[in-house]
Amino acid sequence: MLRSATFILVLLWSTQALAVSEADRRNCTVTGDAKGRIEACTRILADPAAPPALRAMAHRNRGLAYAGRRLHEFALVDFEEALKLDPKDPPALSGRARVLGHKGQYDRALADYTEALRHAPRNDRILNERGLIHLRKNDVAAAQADFEAALAANPRNVHAHNNRALVLAKQNKLDEAIAGYGMAVSIDPDYLLGYVNRARAYEAKGEIARALADFKLAAERKALPKHDENARAQVAARQAFNRLSKALAEGKIGPKAERRVALVIGNSAYKRVPALRNPANDAKALATVLRSIGFTEVRELIDADLGRLAKALKEFGDLAAKADWAVIYFAGHGVEVGGTNYLIPIDAALEQQSHIEDETVPLSRVLSKVAGASKMQLVILDACRNNPFVPKMRQAGKQARAIGRGLASIEPESGVLVAYAARDGTMALDGESENSPYAQALVKHLPEPGLEISLLFRKVRDEVMGTTARQQEPYTYGSLPAQPFYFKR
Repeated sequence: MLRSATFILVLLWSTQALAVSEADRRNCTVTGDAKGRIEACTRILADPAAPPALRAMAHRNRGLAYAGRRLHEFALVDFEEALKLDPKDPPALSGRARVLGHKGQYDRALADYTEALRHAPRNDRILNERGLIHLRKNDVAAAQADFEAALAANPRNVHAHNNRALVLAKQNKLDEAIAGYGMAVSIDPDYLLGYVNRARAYEAKGEIARALADFKLAAERKALPKHDENARAQVAARQAFNRLSKALAEGKIGPKAERRVALVIGNSAYKRVPALRNPANDAKALATVLRSIGFTEVRELIDADLGRLAKALKEFGDLAAKADWAVIYFAGHGVEVGGTNYLIPIDAALEQQSHIEDETVPLSRVLSKVAGASKMQLVILDACRNNPFVPKMRQAGKQARAIGRGLASIEPESGVLVAYAARDGTMALDGESENSPYAQALVKHLPEPGLEISLLFRKVRDEVMGTTARQQEPYTYGSLPAQPFYFKR
């Protein structure tokens, strides 16, 4: 009877010991509470009967838990013990590399990451972490290659999206960096570091309102513990939001001014046909308005002959290439011959159709001079007037090409906007005042704050149609990217 009771107690003790061992194995393996994980792994390592594979796992996982608590020296010892038992274990190799990186031993860390990737070549987490070491060594090309390899292996790795964007920001590719940070937070809206880094990029671009919005979002969003960086990112967001808000209130910073340039041409004093009353006045009025709404440089050209017009366009093309906005306004005579539009300088004679290329400037050349601007390329033409050159050109010799009424319709390249005072094939009116109806409407609406450019030209159209009893309909050609543009905010 006594022997049976003793056997039952031993069996119960063995079963209980086995259950505890399985619980320790599970708690040591599953990522969770670091303290509990360390205790479970420690109990496994205290068992001299634990097999080598189990001991390697316990050392590696306890090392990961120590590293998570920033106990790097303890973690390093455990990773090295794990690697003695299993030298090919990628998590132990990358864990030791992470600790070595924290200690500033970058070359040793890179060696461990590279060895880990030899055994797990498409591990996106290890690729991303090696990229960070390259970045700390300022090897930008190698870092970018690792981050892109990580994203190729796992396009939803938010850390790799963020870190690749950091590389782009270092290269001053701020728009691409902002898109990368945006991808990270779109995949995981709880990744606060993505908002903070995007805000920093916006601040670097001078887009203070957007920077403040991202800093505020990161500061106020609940910092979930699923990302180690969240707590630190939230502290940084609050500090940056307060700093920027104070600097803005004190007038020490503001939105970065765009560089906007314009060439304003008004041809009235034609030498071979009657002078026009309005164009010189129109050009001067428009130049005054553009200066008043913050254009960096406005060049006026009044009564330009072919040489002056060509020279001004050449120089303006160079200026536009360094600007955000480039605008050319032309008031005067224009003509369409054979489907091509030409602007007419004041010294043109146009005795024959064949002289058109010699004595005028094709509209295509004008468009090319605004194309270098980075954001807005705009050409405004008040050149659809009743043209006294046309009858003379039609009567002189054999007609080679059709001469149109007004200007021809065009399809400018994407991003270029062309505004006609009167739509293709129709004529613009001079009006009864010192300015044409179209110039009057432009001068009225350009300074209107908060008027997006598409709406601005629709309002100009309505104004001109009302003024001219619907005899003249302004029209715009071309398409703009999906972002708002304002002459004055």
